[in-house]
Amino acid sequence: MSSPLTEEQRKKIEENRQKALARRAEKLAEQHQSTGLGPSQNLPREPSKPVSYSVIVKQQNLSSSSHSDQRPRISHNFHLSLAEQAKGTWKSQEDMSTACPSNSPPSQMAVTGISPSLAQSPPEVPNQQLLGYELGQGHPRASGEIKLTPFANITHEPLASGSGTPRTEGRLQQKFESSLEKAGISQKGTCIRKGDRFQVKIVCDAELLEVFQRLPSRSYDPDTKTWNFSMTDYGALIKAAQHLPTVTLEPLKGTDGSRESPSTSSGGQASLPSAPSLAFVKGQCMLISRARFEADIGYSQDLIALFKQMDSRKYDVKTRKWSFLLEEHNKLIKKVRSLPQVQLDPLPTTLTLAFASQLEKTSLHPTADVPEADLSEVDPKIVANLMPFQRAGVNFAIAKGGRLLLADDMGLGKTIQAICIAAFYRKEWPLLVVVPSSVRFTWEQAFLRWLPSLSPEDVNVVVTGKDHLRAGLVNIVSFDLLSKLEKQLKLKTPFKVVIIDESHFLKNSKTARCRAALPLLKVAKRVILLSGTPATSRPAELYTQIIAVKPTFFPQFHTFGLRYCDAKRMPWGWDYSGSSNLGELKLLLEEAVMLRRLKSDVLSQLPAKQRKMVVVAPGRISARARAALDAAAKEMTKNKTKWQQKEALLLFFNRTAEAKIPSVIEYILDLLESGREKFLVFAHHKVVLDAITKELERKHVQHIRIDGSTPSADREDLCQQFQLSERHAVAVLSITAANMGLTFSSADLVVFAELFWNPGVLIQAEDRVHRIGQTSSVGIHYLVAKGTADDYLWPLIQEKIKVLGEAGLSETNFSEMTEATDYFYK
Repeated sequence: MSSPLTEEQRKKIEENRQKALARRAEKLAEQHQSTGLGPSQNLPREPSKPVSYSVIVKQQNLSSSSHSDQRPRISHNFHLSLAEQAKGTWKSQEDMSTACPSNSPPSQMAVTGISPSLAQSPPEVPNQQLLGYELGQGHPRASGEIKLTPFANITHEPLASGSGTPRTEGRLQQKFESSLEKAGISQKGTCIRKGDRFQVKIVCDAELLEVFQRLPSRSYDPDTKTWNFSMTDYGALIKAAQHLPTVTLEPLKGTDGSRESPSTSSGGQASLPSAPSLAFVKGQCMLISRARFEADIGYSQDLIALFKQMDSRKYDVKTRKWSFLLEEHNKLIKKVRSLPQVQLDPLPTTLTLAFASQLEKTSLHPTADVPEADLSEVDPKIVANLMPFQRAGVNFAIAKGGRLLLADDMGLGKTIQAICIAAFYRKEWPLLVVVPSSVRFTWEQAFLRWLPSLSPEDVNVVVTGKDHLRAGLVNIVSFDLLSKLEKQLKLKTPFKVVIIDESHFLKNSKTARCRAALPLLKVAKRVILLSGTPATSRPAELYTQIIAVKPTFFPQFHTFGLRYCDAKRMPWGWDYSGSSNLGELKLLLEEAVMLRRLKSDVLSQLPAKQRKMVVVAPGRISARARAALDAAAKEMTKNKTKWQQKEALLLFFNRTAEAKIPSVIEYILDLLESGREKFLVFAHHKVVLDAITKELERKHVQHIRIDGSTPSADREDLCQQFQLSERHAVAVLSITAANMGLTFSSADLVVFAELFWNPGVLIQAEDRVHRIGQTSSVGIHYLVAKGTADDYLWPLIQEKIKVLGEAGLSETNFSEMTEATDYFYK
């Protein structure tokens, strides 16, 4: 950083400036003489008006070092407007008879003005110093001292015929003013935003440099020869520059750049503006833990003294910030308001409401213990099957009044927790469940499995836009159909309990699904949002989910965007794609809105493999394919020999492949939208593998494919490509061709788009992920469709696994997924 100017340097700068002014004044006098005005010609006269005073100047001798800092000063009794200082005061011959030397032509003018160096003196100097010049002999007078003598009112007579015209006078005045500008009276500069700082491009003089050096965040770049400052010092610099008459500093775009005009006294005369305070600092309070907050603000000696009065103060030498207990927040803010030169914004109201108990009294080691909920009225079956961390999730939701965002990692059982929470509020049903269309029937089976008190008639799945919401206890609808049922939802009694699966589907408030869902969530008494990835890329995606749970938090998105999205004003509007204060946002969400656990947090409570049967609907197929599927199903019901039954099942299996393609693709896309980065998809038929690969290519999703046509030499290379990929990747694999010899341990999810009648092949395919090096619990999803060959294959697989287990040849137990038998034998 550049060091301040020495006294000798200041003297040299002042001396050079005075010499330049002298040369300009001499040139101006020559121009006046060239106009041809003689002694007999009179200057233009103006009507009578008062003249405040005359300044008789003798240039100050700057050669003497002992008097280098002595500058003439104006008494407080005199007031000189900035306009008069810039333009000078014109005097008539008789008025200046006592001021002009004897050898001066009587027709020449005396002009009083200010020296640029004196005009640029620091704003705190109360008496602006003036340096006047007489243009008698075409140069400043070489000796004498400044003398201020008031003048009486002088009456000027009109201009005589044939004398100088007003046009001549205008030209003279214009030349004089331009000469003053060239002499350095005004310097222009600009402010340019550079992230959280701004840069000033201007030619510095001594006074402006002194202003720069008094700002705490100053920084000088020797390469560009420019100064830059923190945005916290922007206001102070602009105010200081406005009070330097010789400096014009253009503000940042989008800010108020108007220069302050001088204040006017009661007598109508303009007085010099008071000096702004360069010690002005501005900052805000930031939450850093459930117990403490810090002050993010610039340096102020008075503020530091106040900080040291707080009992819980702590100073972080790394961040150079002070922090305090939350219970001292209100006390600190009240004290800071007594400092006129400091502005410290308190924590937002949203934070003070969320941490109200800590603001009243905060212990040194605050805990987030949640009371145990009474689940005695909930079906015992679901309560008995809750893992310890799942029971803690239910307790958290009930402690928050049934309104929360359950953001557990994928595979941690958000579905069973949501059903248990909803069952706790069963007296407030009917219940609305909004889910991706690919898992509507999976949710139906989950309700029937975990809540035996429900009958199939109590659960209504809306399949098409023509279906109606029933008065049953549970209504399940997809996001896409929700907007089509908007009229029905308005006519019916509002649902008091609502579950939203994959709530990140609502991240864009402009979509039809979000516009239809938000009104339901705001009037519902209990809101249960489920998402393994609440925000996939930026904090702005969390806003709709936050206000769905807590409508009173951040009523305006702009407020949220300014604090947590690093909002920037652009030429086309505001940009909210950034992020800021993420630590504070995480604390706020965990305290009042969200519960999130990762697999690594509860790995000890998870089994090595978690199998899940996902029920899909074989819909959206052609009439011809539907007829073929129905015909194959009828063949299976006929009394045939064992060989004929196998042939019929094989034909049914082939027809099922084509029927399941739309639902399989929909499920895969839902997984990708939910944030799944890597997973395996197994299928048997080429038509299914082709359809999946084609859709992934259309969506530009990175993927590999290994089937019977893949050369053996290429399989290991494709496997390594998948293993090392850091992007979203899907491995599309043939059940029979890629079930052995390959390792895909970088993934922890396997999806079976089709079943296979040999359970040993399925288990080997599962183990492509469940290998040495796998550090997570593996999820296995079997996609099955009612009314297809899966009705026969799934029980067949279970029976074969049971036989192998009894013989000690397999430890796998598919019957643990009891929803399978509940589903197929109803």
